[in-house]
Amino acid sequence: MADTIELLEAIGCNATLRRAPRQALAAALEGAKASQALTTAAASGDVSHLSEEFGDIDLFPPQVTQAIAVQLFAIQL
Repeated sequence: MADTIELLEAIGCNATLRRAPRQALAAALEGAKASQALTTAAASGDVSHLSEEFGDIDLFPPQVTQAIAVQLFAIQL
């Protein structure tokens, strides 16, 4: 089974894969021996399937937290 993180990175770096239709991407992932969770998420467009693989990890963490923003603004003042 291919590493899910590496496959997600490859998809993100390749414009053809990023813009591929769901079924084409799912077929490519099956050919790459991706996990069932990743293949199902690609085919359905529902990232909740990845929770099977990643557990309780927040897949969409905030890019800036309030604590960091306070520090950034304090420096600029």
